[in-house]
Amino acid sequence: MSEDKEKMKIRKVCGQCGLVHETVAEPGEAGADDWKMIALSIVGIGLIALIWVWVFRWGVPLVKSVSG
Repeated sequence: MSEDKEKMKIRKVCGQCGLVHETVAEPGEAGADDWKMIALSIVGIGLIALIWVWVFRWGVPLVKSVSG
């Protein structure tokens, strides 16, 4: 069971022949991809929060002043 966790396979489609090739990933490679996904998630949540604050701080008063 522990051998399966240590030897993760990466499947990629070859651009030349069109077949799926498998390569064995190193144990440290999968961890780097996990950190990238975590960082992208945090950046996405931060952008949503920034847009939310911008809309309610400047967008809503702008609409009220234009309509009034």
